[in-house]
Amino acid sequence: MRNYSILTPFFYIFFLLFIFLHITFTTSTPPYIAVDNITLDCGSFGNSKATDERDWIGDIGSKYSPIKQNNKSNSSEAQRPVSNESIPYRTARFSYSQFTCVFLVTPGPKFVRLDFHSAAYSGFTKSKDFFTVKAGSFTLLRNFSSSIYTDSSDEKYFFKEFCINVEKNKKLKLTFIPFASGSMSYYAFINGIEVVSMPTDMYYTSSSSIIEGKVPVYVGRSPQFYINYSMALEMVYRLSIGGSSIPPMQDTGMFRKWSEGMTDYLLSNGTSPRDPSLKLKYSKIPKYIAPGTRDSMSNLTWGLPVETRFNYRVRLHFCEIDLGIHFSGTREFTIYIDYQLAEETADVILWADDNNTSYYKDYVVMIQNKGEDSHTLAIDLHPRTDATLSDAILNGVEVFKLGDLSGNLAGLNMVPPLMD
Repeated sequence: MRNYSILTPFFYIFFLLFIFLHITFTTSTPPYIAVDNITLDCGSFGNSKATDERDWIGDIGSKYSPIKQNNKSNSSEAQRPVSNESIPYRTARFSYSQFTCVFLVTPGPKFVRLDFHSAAYSGFTKSKDFFTVKAGSFTLLRNFSSSIYTDSSDEKYFFKEFCINVEKNKKLKLTFIPFASGSMSYYAFINGIEVVSMPTDMYYTSSSSIIEGKVPVYVGRSPQFYINYSMALEMVYRLSIGGSSIPPMQDTGMFRKWSEGMTDYLLSNGTSPRDPSLKLKYSKIPKYIAPGTRDSMSNLTWGLPVETRFNYRVRLHFCEIDLGIHFSGTREFTIYIDYQLAEETADVILWADDNNTSYYKDYVVMIQNKGEDSHTLAIDLHPRTDATLSDAILNGVEVFKLGDLSGNLAGLNMVPPLMD
């Protein structure tokens, strides 16, 4: 009994150490936890819970209540609220004069999402919204109208997502400026604002990105393109390839929405290998970066409409989900972006060191204006003839517009709606 009593503490400590090591080595990297996670339901009071169980705070009477000029900012409720995803789209903040929303946040890059519902509101005519949105020195939207934007779409509510870096001891200020045109009165409005922190090297070129060699390739130009913290980005596409869409609450902690990527943009036929039982590994990249899908597509050509005159960051997500592939050189393919060579020999096993392991590659491409204001950005993945397998593979795509030298992200001006 005496020996047993002496060994018991050691056995207990060994058992706890075993459990700790087991949990450490069998559990993947946890999702990202955002330091700043602000969800502002504009034009409403108190706290509300959306259908996806995400909590929103009303701007009326809160610390996020807008700073107004001439005290003309108003709240209003949609006359015909949407039946689905009602928060934050059922109420809005309106003004015929400039107003600013101020957010005291920690330093670093943030997701800024502007939520809009194009509808008729009490006291405001649907077609009379025409305004500019600025974030400090950045122009996010210029001479923009949600009613014009949604005229060709069945979806009357949408969001615009941006990446903005907030410097130390600075506040994030979003300013909404109605279009001024003599005696004509246009208004600015917003339904919801989301501000969510992101890792410092998520989309920007940090010192660690340079050390790890994860600087975007500048396709057709200089070898690399550094995305500095002084730049703003606009998310144009975020596609989950080969599978279904991923809603914000199922993202990896930053509430990104991944749209289903097969319906509208696939230009060539491809197969869709899928294995939902796979447990993805994240030994090469953090778990929060990838879409987390176990789907992929092969033999691919995509066409994504974009505006000209801007650089675009293209992030391609890969994961070799064929567990029969163990060696580099088995599946090799070539990547073309906008019909320019971006990657002569793409080999996911070579990059990730193993199958079922997530990885991504970044590219930047300049879309010149060649007489047209819009352009179809092509992403082509072609199998190499000397590879064992004659197909390519892709799991996800993200495309971001990069602000120009003046901090402008806005595209072509819309034509102001005619006044009655």
